[in-house]
Amino acid sequence: DVEETTKKYGLEAGLWKVFKQDKDSNVEGQSKGSQAKELLKRYGAAYLITSISLSLISFGISYALVTSGVDVAAILNKVGLDVTSTNEKVGTVAFAYAAHKAASPIRFPPTVALTPVVARLLGQEDKQGEHDDTEEE
Repeated sequence: DVEETTKKYGLEAGLWKVFKQDKDSNVEGQSKGSQAKELLKRYGAAYLITSISLSLISFGISYALVTSGVDVAAILNKVGLDVTSTNEKVGTVAFAYAAHKAASPIRFPPTVALTPVVARLLGQEDKQGEHDDTEEE
């Protein structure tokens, strides 16, 4: 089920499942486009809030590490990003941004896990449930 996939693996996985499913497996005759629109309506704002918040925290931590003297070039080399003498001169913000981008795989699991929680806090899931009840009447 698309909803279970989205709750377990995140918005991207839910959207992927919508577009990978056969025409015959559409939910209640909904088109793939309408299913995707429903997922985005339900989780889009929560996903953006969660993702942007974690990105800001990540960049802040990266910037603090760079300004405190952590050898970011060595860290980036360990994760497979080549740092030459030319791009070592780019500055604190650029190094912090590079470290932040390198940490992207670390941010993904918490984003996936927290998006449904944020959606509940925003009341997006409750609104969807109310909407379904009113349609049945």
